[in-house]
Amino acid sequence: MQLTRAERSPWTILGLAVGVQFGVSVVDQGVLTLTGFIKLDLGLSAFAAGLVVASFAVGRIAGAYAAGVAADRLGEQRTLLVGGLATAAIVLVASVMPLPVFVPLMVLAGAAGASATPAGGRLVLLAFPRNRHGTALGIRQTGIPVGGLVAAATLPWIAHVASWRWALAAAACVAALMALPLLSLRATPPPPREPGRQQHVGRNRNLLMLTAWGCLVVTGQYALVAFLALDLNEGSGLTLAEASIFVAVANVAGIIGRVLWGLVSDHHGGSRKAYLLTINAVGLIGAVLLFVVPRTAPIALIGLIVALAGVALIGYQGLWITMIAEVAGPERVGAATGFAITFVASAIALSPPLYGLVADLAGTYRAIWAVLAVVLVVALVPASLVREPGAGRA
Repeated sequence: MQLTRAERSPWTILGLAVGVQFGVSVVDQGVLTLTGFIKLDLGLSAFAAGLVVASFAVGRIAGAYAAGVAADRLGEQRTLLVGGLATAAIVLVASVMPLPVFVPLMVLAGAAGASATPAGGRLVLLAFPRNRHGTALGIRQTGIPVGGLVAAATLPWIAHVASWRWALAAAACVAALMALPLLSLRATPPPPREPGRQQHVGRNRNLLMLTAWGCLVVTGQYALVAFLALDLNEGSGLTLAEASIFVAVANVAGIIGRVLWGLVSDHHGGSRKAYLLTINAVGLIGAVLLFVVPRTAPIALIGLIVALAGVALIGYQGLWITMIAEVAGPERVGAATGFAITFVASAIALSPPLYGLVADLAGTYRAIWAVLAVVLVVALVPASLVREPGAGRA
């Protein structure tokens, strides 16, 4: 039986949105956890392997803004359902294709999967009151690190036993299963649009500052997911499968962070910007520690450092999406989120190959964390320039 959004509990709607984001993220994050296997199987350099696993993110660049506009104009339920199922189908086909076909198919899958954040965020935003936005959107954003956690904990082992292609096919099946429950939610027409031509969201100064900040900080998330296991494999002698456990630790910390930052900013009021700056500082400390602490240090200490980095560099997105929604307003949240994700996806696409190039030139994966620390220092500039809306959040 289909129910409208108004007839559904907000928490049920949140669960549906989390499910789709989780499914897409198992693919998105999963291909990154398979970087080492793809590199070895195809005989690629770190730079070339980074280009291959960034193909999904390249597609998100093309699809994010269009998906956001579609969510605002056509309805978030339709956009989310079609995007989730299309992502699963394309990735399943790509998993059996040779490299020249695999890469463009993954780009296409990324364009379809770009709908998960703007459409899912809008679905949740309209279901909850303003003073629950940080918590609800933080929980929704946990679908990304939960997907990364599941991917890191399972896909490398599937690749170890079978191949990375079987692992990617399994990820596609998960994405399809997570999108199907949306069929139980009857699509509702989007709210009427105000007459007249609206100003493009790209002229919103606060949105531009938040977008610039997200572009810089997200590189830390993808550095952790793509290269942490390779760094530990090189420096600590762990196998890739064993080192992937630490990627899972980072994702667990990210899950906690996405809920924590939004929850605290909802309940303590005041400035969300203060928490944005705190996240930046914690991520910077984590990057510096990853660079300076020797790989001969106790495994428990390495795990704590990875968790510290993860709670900020993976956990930032809930608060970030909430701030974007608040500076854009409910009628433009899809377009604003899609706009920001377009540029953040560009940073995601560039991160693995550029950080891989850093490792190639330096001869060690540890150099990545030094460069990341510099990037996070730069990120403090746009974070400091954000001006929050004057309205309270009560």
